[in-house]
Amino acid sequence: MPGGSKPMERRVRCFLGITMVLVFMSLLMYGVQDRSWKPSPNPPAIRTRKPIPHPQPLQSRTTVPHPIHSRIITPHPRPIQSNTTIPNPPATVKQLFPEIHGKKPNVSIHQYSAMYFKQLKFSLQSHSAKNFTVGDTLRVVFSARNKQGNIITNTGDYFRASIFNLKTKSGAVGIITDHKNGTYTATFKLLWAGEVNIIVKLVHPRQAIEVIERTVWEHPVDKIMFVKRYLIGKAKVDTRCNVDPAVLNTHTPVCNYSDPQAGVRWYCEKAANISCNTSGYHGRLPTSVKLLRKGEEKLFGRGLNGIKKSISGSPSKIYVTSGLNPLVNRTRCMPGLPTPQISGFYKGGVWNSLVCHNRHFSNQSEWRTCLRGKTLHFMGDSTIRQWYEHLVKLLKLSDRPLPDAIHQTGPLLARDTVNNITVKYRSHGPPLRCAWTRTFHLQYVANVIDEIEGGQNDIVGISVWAHFTTYPVDMYRERMEAIRAAIQRLHQRSPQTLVVIKSANTRTGNELLAGDWLAYQLDLVMREMFEGMNVVLVDAWEMTTAQQWHGDAIHPTSDIVIQELQYLCSFVCPL
Repeated sequence: MPGGSKPMERRVRCFLGITMVLVFMSLLMYGVQDRSWKPSPNPPAIRTRKPIPHPQPLQSRTTVPHPIHSRIITPHPRPIQSNTTIPNPPATVKQLFPEIHGKKPNVSIHQYSAMYFKQLKFSLQSHSAKNFTVGDTLRVVFSARNKQGNIITNTGDYFRASIFNLKTKSGAVGIITDHKNGTYTATFKLLWAGEVNIIVKLVHPRQAIEVIERTVWEHPVDKIMFVKRYLIGKAKVDTRCNVDPAVLNTHTPVCNYSDPQAGVRWYCEKAANISCNTSGYHGRLPTSVKLLRKGEEKLFGRGLNGIKKSISGSPSKIYVTSGLNPLVNRTRCMPGLPTPQISGFYKGGVWNSLVCHNRHFSNQSEWRTCLRGKTLHFMGDSTIRQWYEHLVKLLKLSDRPLPDAIHQTGPLLARDTVNNITVKYRSHGPPLRCAWTRTFHLQYVANVIDEIEGGQNDIVGISVWAHFTTYPVDMYRERMEAIRAAIQRLHQRSPQTLVVIKSANTRTGNELLAGDWLAYQLDLVMREMFEGMNVVLVDAWEMTTAQQWHGDAIHPTSDIVIQELQYLCSFVCPL
């Protein structure tokens, strides 16, 4: 019997050991679970990839008179989230350019980028005709090949293509197709007789686009920070602002100026002993975020403006004989018309629409006759402020800013009392990169639309894009969904009100903050948002891409802006 006690002791010890392990594991799991439910003051959710829930458009006409002056104070509002799902590509030749790793181990990103550009070439499609007539379709194929003749082109490069004649100021865009096999096609419609030059530009290789998208993923909202300034006697009190309270890095309460009906998120730090509802000045802070890794700047050309170089090819020009007139049988201009991929062309520097029969004014009297009795409400960014500025000059209107307003942001008001023409402009609410401007003058576009009674003599012009390129696309989508809902409400109470959407235009600038690729992504969302609605699209993107006699600019030159306005007037007083 004494010998039998040892197995019993071993079983008891084993049982106690298992019990202690189970108790320890239970305590550990409880501790983890307990920690997971504890609130975090500023959860780092801005880098998650969960999409932003889109606010449901309100069906009522409820308006907020001064939406950015909310009194709501919340210490930890819900942060914005980026849904960008691209990987996190490092800036090494090995991983950015795997096709050359192992073959040229000492090659730099700059060397490869230059080498790749030289290998890109275009040619006419093999079955293209030798003789061309107006109305024909021209197809150009392009790719990059190495010395052995093998295709090494990226999939997902960003190109722009157009045909043009500088002498006659003629131009039209080409439609680019990425066949996902290393080859691309640019398709053109031949729209004028005579000399036609072909140009295909590489704006960004795929590797540059991946870097841009990575910066969106890493810094979805804090590329640019904003400030609300209070003037208290001689003292200046600055509080940082942005669309996500998490980037304010504060444990104190913040002022919540968000407006779901307008599709807006906006937060500012709460200044000590100052009410959130106290008026101040809106401004921006200098950019301090480092976005690029070593060597990546070489992917973007001088000044980070993008490569934007014409690739070589043959033939670079063709001659076109007269044929079918592309301008016959055009329909009358009216809202809701579909916009084809090639929606017009320049000839003699004048825009000829393929959407409808557009107008061309030759003198001031014709402008006045068209706009007599009309009120034009322009709202958005500075590219539509150009419409206001040009109409003031063309019609010799008497204009003035409202009290305490600045010209850059408005509100601006101009009138011709003899012909009863009124033109207004105001910028959209934050985010807005501008000089110091009074916060009570900044209103959100959806709310401004809700305040317009509308009617057959009212024209509403909207352009919202230039100040959203530093944010995830879904944040822009929220804003545009709210604007779309406001337009629907406007048309419910006044179906005759003409609503005009001005698209983005090509530009030059830091491609990580405000470049063509980022603007183009927003433009695609805008077109999707308003497709099928009873609105007019002024396709400034195509009108700036089609011409080659001016460089890209955030503010297009006067001759282009006038063509945009003449197209607008084609719907105000249609032929």
